[in-house]
Formats: sequence, structure tokens, C-alpha cells
Amino acid sequence: MVNDLTEDWFEHGLATPFNEFYFERGYGVPVVNTRVEFIKACRLGEQLSLELGIESLGHSSIVLRIRGLVAGEERFKARHKIAVISLKTRRPIKLPDELRTRMEHFSISGAAATPDPTTHDGHVPVGAFRSRNLVRFAHCDPAGVVFYGRFFQMFSDVLEDWFQSGIDCPFGEAFMGERNLRIPGLSITAEFLRACRMGEFLDFDLWLTRLGRSSLDLALTGSVAGEPRLRAAWTVCIIDFTTFKSTPIPEDLRARMQAFLPSP
Repeated sequence: MVNDLTEDWFEHGLATPFNEFYFERGYGVPVVNTRVEFIKACRLGEQLSLELGIESLGHSSIVLRIRGLVAGEERFKARHKIAVISLKTRRPIKLPDELRTRMEHFSISGAAATPDPTTHDGHVPVGAFRSRNLVRFAHCDPAGVVFYGRFFQMFSDVLEDWFQSGIDCPFGEAFMGERNLRIPGLSITAEFLRACRMGEFLDFDLWLTRLGRSSLDLALTGSVAGEPRLRAAWTVCIIDFTTFKSTPIPEDLRARMQAFLPSP
């Protein structure tokens, strides 16, 4: 949705359709980092309205503030930093003057620039869970690199792999079936360090940084042949699917999860 909103903004707000931006000008707008807070679930049939404004404009970067609302009630909010690059060199370039001028009309009045969100130092502890993913054609944009939205699906895949192979509680049969539990996200922060290309093998490492009553903080790294490509910090919560309310982590799962929480 965030990418759809950004694309719509380029086309209708900036009069610069993405096909012109990519194919005629040879520019790209990769995500540098993003932080999303999920405030309340959105349900089937609800009308979600999205709002976008600019927090700050840099030499080549744009920090967006995005909100999702249902009937005026805030459901999620995001700080989303993108950069304009040359697709030929894959390096940041100065924002074109005419584009900067159009973007300034969307600046949020009185908005103070906020620091980039951080995740963790990227050091993978001994005993972290590892999942290997082939970067497939379906993951990539026309430039042959992973479209950032696909990374969030990969994060979910890694979480599911961890439940299946790391803590021996398969999503389908045990966690969602017998236990009737779910694990929605409360917030996620991601830093994208370098592009991932089609055909590469992306290794994800996952471990815990906090284990609470019903919630847990996850740390993830993604690397290719040992080279860091991304980092993420993800807070999730265990809920009872019948009541849709948080519930204590079952003691047997807590004991298994504890193995992935490094000692202080």
C-alpha cells in the first residue's frame, strides 16, 4: 500500500508517472529505511484512507510521513525514507530542481526533521536461526533488484520457518490450528544497506532481543555471501484468534524461544 501511495503521488501529485521516471529519465527511488507502527487492525470491507506528506527534503533523499485511517481513526503510521538514484550508476543523485519544487508543496507545515530509525548493530549472535532464500524473478523490479515490499514478505517467511524448524511449532497444524493463535506485528523498522539481485542467495538470521509476557522483539539480518544487505527490528504479539486479544506466550513455546535470546 505504501508503494502504491508513493506511485500515485508521483503520478497525480508530482505529474511524474513512474514509467516516465524509470524508463525515460532512468531514475529509481529505492527505500533507505522505514519504520511502521501498527495501531489497530484493518478488517475486510473497511475503507482505508492513506495520507502522505513530506517531513524533510535532502540533497537526494525524501522523508515521508504516511498515515492510514479508517473513518478518521488512525490504524498505522510510517516514517519512510526514499532516495533518488541513477539506474545506470545505482548511486544517489541530486533531486531534479523541477521535482523538488513540486515536492515542496507537500511539505508538512512545522514538521521537525527526525533522526533515521535504527535497528541493531548487525552482529549475529551464536545460535541465531538461519533461513536461506533464493532471490527470485518474482521478488524483483524492472531493474532486477528486490522490490523493497517483497522483503517484508520474506520477513514473514523467515518467521514461519523459525516456528516450523526453530521452535517446532508449525504455523498451520500447531500454532494456528491446535492452539488457535496468531502473531501480528506491532511495529517494524528496516534499514536497507545494499540492493539484492535476482539469482543471489539471501541468508536471513533471526534472534530475540526481548521476550515479554505476550510480545517479543525480533532482530533480523539479511546477507549475501557474508555481506550485509539489510537489518530489521520487529515487535510481534501473540493473540488468541477467538478474542483477538493478546494472550500469554504458552510456557512450552517460551522455553523454546528462550534458546534464541542471547545472554546479556
